[in-house]
This record gives sequence, C-alpha cells and structure tokens, in this order.
Amino acid sequence: MTLPEEDRLRTLLSDVDFPCDRAELLRRAAAQGADDGTLGHLGGLPDRTYRDLGAVTSALTEAG
Repeated sequence: MTLPEEDRLRTLLSDVDFPCDRAELLRRAAAQGADDGTLGHLGGLPDRTYRDLGAVTSALTEAG
C-alpha cells in the first residue's frame, strides 16, 4: 500500500495540536475525511507521542 503524500497529511492533520499521540492523529484525520488507506497507515504507527508533522512522516516512512 502506498504511503500517504505529505501534502495530504498536512491537510488532514492541519488542526492537530502537537505534540500528540497516535490516537489523536487518527481522530483528527478521520474527522477530516481521511481514506481507509491513510487511516490504516496512521493506525500502524507506534503508540507514542509525535512532536510534529515531520515526526509523523518519518515514522510512516520507517514503518513503510
């Protein structure tokens, strides 16, 4: 499955107050209409606190 594009993630997570955890990323992305693939990728992230969008995209790439 293809990783979500960074621009799309930025749009989906634009109202996230970082730092935040995986559950908050999922809630916000779902509220913004994220597709199942994107939610699946976010749900597969390690359950930890992410300091910013860069940390999220790095973790997605590592989990990839």
